[in-house]
Amino acid sequence: MMLNRNKKIIVYISIFLVSLFSTCSYSFANTKPVIWTETLSLQDFSLSPDYIEVMSKVKEYKMALAKTYKETPSVFSTAIYYGLLLIDLGELEKAKLVWNRAVKDFRSNETPKAYKAWLDARLGNYQEAKDAWYPIAKQKVDDGIVGDGAGIWLVHHTDSVLGLYLIKDYLPENQKEEVSRVVDSIVGAIPGNPRFAAVLVNEYLKSGQIEKAAETLASILKDNPDDPVLITLLGIAQLMTNKHDEALKLFDRAKEINPNILTNRIMRARALFALNKEKESFEELDEAMKLNPDLNISENKKKKYLATKSYIVSKKLKKDKEI
Repeated sequence: MMLNRNKKIIVYISIFLVSLFSTCSYSFANTKPVIWTETLSLQDFSLSPDYIEVMSKVKEYKMALAKTYKETPSVFSTAIYYGLLLIDLGELEKAKLVWNRAVKDFRSNETPKAYKAWLDARLGNYQEAKDAWYPIAKQKVDDGIVGDGAGIWLVHHTDSVLGLYLIKDYLPENQKEEVSRVVDSIVGAIPGNPRFAAVLVNEYLKSGQIEKAAETLASILKDNPDDPVLITLLGIAQLMTNKHDEALKLFDRAKEINPNILTNRIMRARALFALNKEKESFEELDEAMKLNPDLNISENKKKKYLATKSYIVSKKLKKDKEI
């Protein structure tokens, strides 16, 4: 049953990729390239390995984990799973208690440090997050990234690199350059990792390289057809080529998989607005603001925020940035 469902999803996405390639070829021959002026955020990525699977019964799952954690807070797996779920649910103050203890209880393990850093970043403590993540990522570069000397890539390694990418624009310029060098070298060496593929595609869209974005998505979605962040990025590419109906279908699909991806909800609201569905677009934007209270768009500024020119611009590029 799951195999058939995945086949349908692959076919469904392939149709959009073919359409996107066709549109890209035409648009680049006739117009200036378009640039996505925004970027992915920390809230777009779920950390708990079970989060999407338990979405329909997340309250019960959380209660069970909370009970187990209360009974055995010093068991590594219990602390990690509970702490990750709390971050995914946005219960950051509760998560802080769990991760502060985990860092102390498991001093010799990098995993608590990596995810306490994710929590720090969510709370706006970007320097603390960078100070924890950078040594983890830099060590992988020093070890050769891939090959015999690089060792096994664990989940916290990948998420440390991803986290660095997502916060780099909040760092001082010299640190941003330092982080970018490390992140670029890693994601370029392991483009088959869906998290790293999302970084590549994000950069391609931000620099107007929609064809490269489409090529990367075509490759990575074959093996990861249910990845909601990648599907969201494909939807953004469709928006950038004025295919609003197709974009909305992709945003709908990503929302079905995980309704708590902030960028997807924002871009879905914009697709609805582009289709002249103003009431629905305002309602969707309200839902996005519930996910992130810092996104505070007043009623009289919603139209301006949702308008295409607020997030997509035409720009003549001097030279493609090579990732």
